[in-house]
Amino acid sequence: MSNSPRMVLAPFKIKFSETGVIKDIKKMIVRITGLPSCLNGQIVDFGEGNKGIIMGYDQEDVLALLLGDDAGVRLGQTVTATSEPFSIPVGEALIGRMVDALGNPFDNQGEVRTDTIRPVFSPSPLIVERAPVEHFLVTGTKIVDAMVPVAKGQRQLIMGDRMTGKTSIALDAILSQAGRDVICIYCCIGKALVALEKVLSVMSEKGAFSYSIIVAATDSSTAGEQYIVPFSAATIGDYLMRRGKHVVIVFDDLTKHAWAYRQISLLLERSPGREAYPGDIFYIQTQLMERAGQLNKEQGGGSMTFLGIADTLQGDLTGYIPSNLISICDGLVNLSTAMFSEGMRPAVDYNMSLSVVGGRAQPPLLRELSSNLRRNYLEYTEVARLSKLQSGMSKEAEAVMKRGQVLVAMMQQSQQKPAGLAEELLILYALRSGTLQDLDSTEWTRFRGEIGAFAHTKDPELGGVAEAATGLTPELESRLNAILVAFFRTGG
Repeated sequence: MSNSPRMVLAPFKIKFSETGVIKDIKKMIVRITGLPSCLNGQIVDFGEGNKGIIMGYDQEDVLALLLGDDAGVRLGQTVTATSEPFSIPVGEALIGRMVDALGNPFDNQGEVRTDTIRPVFSPSPLIVERAPVEHFLVTGTKIVDAMVPVAKGQRQLIMGDRMTGKTSIALDAILSQAGRDVICIYCCIGKALVALEKVLSVMSEKGAFSYSIIVAATDSSTAGEQYIVPFSAATIGDYLMRRGKHVVIVFDDLTKHAWAYRQISLLLERSPGREAYPGDIFYIQTQLMERAGQLNKEQGGGSMTFLGIADTLQGDLTGYIPSNLISICDGLVNLSTAMFSEGMRPAVDYNMSLSVVGGRAQPPLLRELSSNLRRNYLEYTEVARLSKLQSGMSKEAEAVMKRGQVLVAMMQQSQQKPAGLAEELLILYALRSGTLQDLDSTEWTRFRGEIGAFAHTKDPELGGVAEAATGLTPELESRLNAILVAFFRTGG
């Protein structure tokens, strides 16, 4: 026997092809006999432009997931498997474009001009390639930036019942990246075409397409495309991240991604588990979410932030998919139906929202000014609950109620109107200093609606100062006081 070391060949390194025959078609799952050397994730060509990927095996046959329409795919047809993984085109040429799960454009702007393709099911960055998350991501939502901050490279979950404003928070985060050298990718998973059109309208109106990409598989797309589309978006983002770019990807939504994978798994005859989901759904979504991160300087210093959206049923966070996603992510923004019904916009539940790693990236000045907000809100909710059980309140309780009412009023926010750092800084400072305590609700509303534009006119550099300042110095405090005095003196 030879003593020479054994040569190990990586999958897909040797180019070859082999043929098989379609034995059975069950909706989007095609059973193929033959293809003895195929690998998971390999491309299968059915002819006439129809393609699929290998999804599993049994004792004798290969199971492939059909991508796109099944027209032209029939029993007994010969298929060809190549030795190539499923790949899509990537590159900066995609910015400003809308593509499907296979990387094909459908925005009537012609072909995407890029020469680079990457495998969709790529591994996540290695630990040695990563760096600690330490850069703040402005979301434009005052509650989130102050109390549940997000860092670049973080995986933040936005969760709540249907129609509670989850997509609005994610869209505000995209709109807030204008001029910040961040590339945004909106990934539509199983949403209605009308919902996608609303997103397109907002992004077009606000000029967000100049730094954004849309990767979409609507509810009219096949379950296979809905399953693949978040991996395609992550592949595009990974390419940009490895070239030193900062990327934000919104997955809207991951619940429908789990539904699509459940359909595929049941057709593959895999044993269903809790809520009929297959046992590996946790692994599949973990494989996706672990691709987020911050790369070190040797790898270019880019980052990829995931904002995943998921549905709950009647606010239940213990459901199978919600609890899985919570354990995968680094933080949670929970939206409450009860608060939404009471008129809170956004209806962020302070008690159930948190950010595990975002606090270390939050600008020190914002961290200092927002340090008491959660406690003040909890005191307010407790006093408000007790006030329903008794007729009178002490002066201390009245002060707590007034402080809480001001806090709730200042955190209100209209859709698609993200707040800048200067606006957030002035609101937090006004709350901290008690400037708004003696004003009525009309003045609160006027202050909340006009202080951002007034500050931009009065002191255009304030936003940069808020991000760079290490604390509330006497000079900065004097600067903020001067803006507040000028605002109330001139009537805003």
